[in-house]
Amino acid sequence: MRIKGIMEKLGIYSNFEGFQALAVSLKAILEYAGDLDTLSDWVSSILPVDKLDLNEIKLLLSEAERIKLSVKDFQEKVQRMIPRERRKRFAAYYTIRQVAELMVKLARDLHDSESLIIADPFLGSGITLTAAIDKIGPERILKVWGIELLPLPALIAYASLLQSMKGRREAIDVIVGDSFREVPSRDLPKADIILTNPPFTRWKYLERDYRESLLSLMRELGYGKYMRGESSLQVLSMFLCDRALRRGGLLVSVLPASTFYTIYGRGYKSFLREEYCLHAIVESRDRASLSEGSGFKEVIIIASKGSDKGLTALIRLNARDFDIEDYQRLDLDSLPKFLELNWLALFERELRDILVRIFELGLRKGTLGYWEEILGKNIIRGIEMYGPDFFFIPNKFWKITSEREDRIVIENGGMELVIGREFLVKTLRRPGLYFDRIEVDADSFMLSVPPKDISELPEDLRIYIEWGIESGAAKPAIKAYGSKWYSHVYGQIRAKEPFGHVFIPDKVDLLFRRRGVFANYSEEEVAASKNFYIVRDEALAKPLAGWLNSTFFISTLALLGRRISDTWTRFLENDYLELPVINPSEGANEIAESISRMMDMRLPPLYDQLGEDYRYELDLSVAKFIGIEDPEREIERMYSTLIDTIRSENS
Repeated sequence: MRIKGIMEKLGIYSNFEGFQALAVSLKAILEYAGDLDTLSDWVSSILPVDKLDLNEIKLLLSEAERIKLSVKDFQEKVQRMIPRERRKRFAAYYTIRQVAELMVKLARDLHDSESLIIADPFLGSGITLTAAIDKIGPERILKVWGIELLPLPALIAYASLLQSMKGRREAIDVIVGDSFREVPSRDLPKADIILTNPPFTRWKYLERDYRESLLSLMRELGYGKYMRGESSLQVLSMFLCDRALRRGGLLVSVLPASTFYTIYGRGYKSFLREEYCLHAIVESRDRASLSEGSGFKEVIIIASKGSDKGLTALIRLNARDFDIEDYQRLDLDSLPKFLELNWLALFERELRDILVRIFELGLRKGTLGYWEEILGKNIIRGIEMYGPDFFFIPNKFWKITSEREDRIVIENGGMELVIGREFLVKTLRRPGLYFDRIEVDADSFMLSVPPKDISELPEDLRIYIEWGIESGAAKPAIKAYGSKWYSHVYGQIRAKEPFGHVFIPDKVDLLFRRRGVFANYSEEEVAASKNFYIVRDEALAKPLAGWLNSTFFISTLALLGRRISDTWTRFLENDYLELPVINPSEGANEIAESISRMMDMRLPPLYDQLGEDYRYELDLSVAKFIGIEDPEREIERMYSTLIDTIRSENS
């Protein structure tokens, strides 16, 4: 109970191990403070130690004597002491020490001067800054400062920095607070080097008022033009680092890889191009995360503020000892338009070079063009519905027992109802139902009811709606839409007209473990759920289905897709508009014929098709259409490179 009381007085929410970390940190600080009377003065800006009586401080110090771990040991342990909810909320995933040491090495190679001011606005337990001081040498550090929201990690950081700086208290400033409030409001010295790993709490998990205050702050600080749609905390964190960095200063930061292929990251990529020289992007293929316990794919960026532009190094590390496995240099200002979708694609040198060569050839010849130029914005997301086991028919409660031209009969536990076809829309439900055939026959319906009073609807439809209410199957729609909940699908259909012949899955497993097709085709014009993108152009449907199922497009997906897990990826609607696509105005009969021969085949998993004649014929028809000089050789090269890329990413 006494330990709990001490922790509560200090505002620390942790377990007994946290108490030990507190004790060891205070002991380390006391070695430089000299005596208990001055200890409070040394740490008062971080912890209210003056709230403790002498016996409580002595208890802490006696505990510290028994512990064999150092402050720097607790730098790595402390994040696991933070209660799980708080750790997730504050994204307390600290940089792996080996990664921090690599960050410092990269910084030293580019910024080797004296009297440095180094900083980390998202300090955590201070691993990046202590690694920097230990490698650079405390005698070359003029000032070191950092900001941390949680007091226990901040105290550990302060104690560690004191040790690394040989007790030079006047050169150290550790602030407990919100970096987004502290950096703009304090007169902090501009940093020569920032080494950081900003939080990546999902935007939607931040309180609405806080999100709005962050966006308002960024606009006030002049970063508004780089903010695109829904933002992200890590991008705003990078803008804040820019505020704290002097012109000519060096930024070294761990960032989620998604920063470089999501919509919210586009503005930051533009910002980097305009305001920085991006020296390098560093990744480890075999070790996705560079932060302890984050589980996300991460990279390191190294950039100088306001420097002359130059080539960007793409550095791939091995997982064992972080030695360089692959190194290349590119001019980011000369990238083809389609590579802007995903800078992480630049690391896949062989597949990238094949597709760049093919796409640039097709764009020159006019056999390929950008989607928006060829097809316009003729792609739309399917219908989002609330309560699929009500609005989809059949569903897990109701089956279709008969169909006629003007109605269907459905049955549930002996109850039969007749639903008129004027209330039904033929639809594709989810990609997993159509995994092995390109051409599909839509055998599901969406219920589309106009916003009339229920009393005005046919009796059987009224009974079905009442069943939806009583069974709970319609609960999501009722909660979301209120009294006319049963009409929300009808409203979307009227507004979006989600009908077409080619259907692209919203996301796909790149391993294609079961899936033998990418896009589906329907001879009949039908609708689809939000699990698909729908292409509405009937005249170009077959050639487009051929292109989307070709290995050329699958390779594009593997290279440029937005990863949402280790193997699952996707393109968004706007991504398709920016991708090259075949230009059927140039004539694509052979592609249409090749895909027609595959339409009703039961296809094995996609990679098992690479040795089959039908797959080769489709790809050959695409290659000849594009105008590739030696299509057979290029196809074989693409097959082997695609397989190697997929294997290496998932080994």
